[in-house]
Amino acid sequence: MQRWWFSGIIGLLWGQIAGGWSYDFLNLPPSARSAALGGLAWGGANDLNASAQNPAFLRPAYHHSFHLTVQPYLADIFMSQIAYAHHQPSIGTFWAGLLYINYGQFRQTDELGNALGNFYAYEGALMMGASRHFGRWHTGMNIKFPFSVLSVDRHQRLGLGADIGMAYEDSARGLSASLVVRNLGTELYRPSGRPFAQPFPTSLQMTLSYRVPHAPFRIHVGAIHLERWKMAYNDPLQPIRYDLSGNPVPPPPPKWTEHLFRHFVGGVELLPEGFVRFRMAYHVQRRRELNPVGSSALGGMSFGAGIYARKWQIDYAYALFFRRAAAHTISLAVKPFRE
Repeated sequence: MQRWWFSGIIGLLWGQIAGGWSYDFLNLPPSARSAALGGLAWGGANDLNASAQNPAFLRPAYHHSFHLTVQPYLADIFMSQIAYAHHQPSIGTFWAGLLYINYGQFRQTDELGNALGNFYAYEGALMMGASRHFGRWHTGMNIKFPFSVLSVDRHQRLGLGADIGMAYEDSARGLSASLVVRNLGTELYRPSGRPFAQPFPTSLQMTLSYRVPHAPFRIHVGAIHLERWKMAYNDPLQPIRYDLSGNPVPPPPPKWTEHLFRHFVGGVELLPEGFVRFRMAYHVQRRRELNPVGSSALGGMSFGAGIYARKWQIDYAYALFFRRAAAHTISLAVKPFRE
């Protein structure tokens, strides 16, 4: 039996609010630095792949830079992304990239469970963007064409999306702030059996980064899903409580503080003298949704490190979703520039 059950795997495991949209793989972090810092795009470093999340972070210094990211995801899912940038004086800075996710091979059966063969599935997106700079202010826009392919019955989908972002950077004070509307879009083509287009995973995000004076670290604070307030809900799988008369007691609604804190992602980046970087972040929403009640596991935490040379850099990230479920991300950049 063919089912698009795997299309929601990434969105659910990534810890964002779930359900109701397509192309949720667009929320995957495009680089190891992003994955180590909670999955958001941050300023204050040379990370070309951050442009896939917020085009305002595209810089002229990325001219002729090439970035490659690979992520062996859960089960046998494998993600990779490549990006290349070019700067044209007096016009702006441009980048293009390709995101590809292979879900592997599946067994195809009929309604009675009889084997009919195997099929495969993959998704991805062709992306491109541009940015302009006005002093300390930066603006940018991405255009992306996400696609999904299921080999059985030629099940294919194609969409058109966009990101619109702006950023403010004050290098002298070590301050960087950004605002981005991500994944605006619609479907261009869908199977004939689906008369209505599914919405894109549109979200509004804000980040703030500050390098503490005379200290070797940078603090990051981000807010996700600013387009909606309610981020918490009562889990229907939790045990039902009863009163003395045996009547079920409905759980209390989540407090406003729970909705508030679930919007935040916090991280810190250590920048010691030399060529090594260390990173750590805490994603509140991811921990609340994926960590079992009463568990002391480090769900929602992510860690990473990077080695920076003159003409290349390599970064690694370890993002923990819940116990025994984590993702490793590796990024390689050619011709980066030191901070």
